[in-house]
Amino acid sequence: MVQRNRRTIPTKDLRAIRKKRGLTLRDVYERSLRIARERGRKDFAIPPSRLHEFEKQGVVPSIFRLYSLARIYECSLPKVLSWYGIPKR
Repeated sequence: MVQRNRRTIPTKDLRAIRKKRGLTLRDVYERSLRIARERGRKDFAIPPSRLHEFEKQGVVPSIFRLYSLARIYECSLPKVLSWYGIPKR
């Protein structure tokens, strides 16, 4: 069984970034739906309840949802991955 290091799961940081950008859970969902439509895969969509789990419970998003978060939060994908302890190189 793989042990997760709680320090690499950016629960409070995710919420802070969203709030700093003036986005609600619903705003993120709506933007992620646009990305899902662009990409032709529902995997990119982030329902409000799932984003809440990322922010409060430390649930780790799929790569598709990490991509959506990077676009919505205007961060590079490598930067978002680094929040979860994945090195840039």
